Amino acid sequence: MKKTILLIGSSGGLGTALTKHFGMQEYNLALHYLDNPPSEIPANAKTYKADIKKEDEIENMIQQVVKDFGSIDILINNAGISKSEISWKTSAENWNDTIAVNLTGPFLATKHALPYMRDKQFGRIIFMSSIVAQTGFVGAAAYGASKAGLIGLTKSLAKEISNKNITVNSIALGYFNAGMINDVPDEMQEELIDKIPVSKLGDPSELAALMDYIISDKATYLTGQTLNLNGGLYS
Repeated sequence: MKKTILLIGSSGGLGTALTKHFGMQEYNLALHYLDNPPSEIPANAKTYKADIKKEDEIENMIQQVVKDFGSIDILINNAGISKSEISWKTSAENWNDTIAVNLTGPFLATKHALPYMRDKQFGRIIFMSSIVAQTGFVGAAAYGASKAGLIGLTKSLAKEISNKNITVNSIALGYFNAGMINDVPDEMQEELIDKIPVSKLGDPSELAALMDYIISDKATYLTGQTLNLNGGLYS
């Protein structure tokens, strides 16, 4: 029986790349989006619209995915936002919005997917963290805090459900040539690349390859970890 992947945040740059990657494999794909549906929908996929800031919409989406495919085996929490603001100028609204999308939403999606994984005695959960959670970045107080929160969430969840053959890991991404990097001016991108030891932005295909292992049946001993995919950049 095919395993089902629920990809939260499927229509952005990284989400589009992951959709294409998993669309060529033997999975059922449940593709979440908010405003913009995925541009290309593989034959093995269905789309689901939900606001991950609202628990009832998350719960309804997950129930529908299970109704359509029979299970949720793999949850990839990929949705995220970043609002560049110096801390003392950050509004409470923008702070709360960032935390809601980047931290609370992934928690709620996991909360409602876990009962199905526990019943099946199998699950793979991935949170998308960031190098900014570990190093900080000017104008990214809310973003960095939200992504650091995912690292703590990963560790606690992993301990809670390790006896159910469910693993929980986060991936702390460096700077990739898809997604939020498109909002960074070219000159700043060049400055970032100069600081990366491998002298290039990351490619989504390497992220997908890492996920292939994390979600596989061979990765039962990998849980509670934050895997750094950043080209050697830590400062």
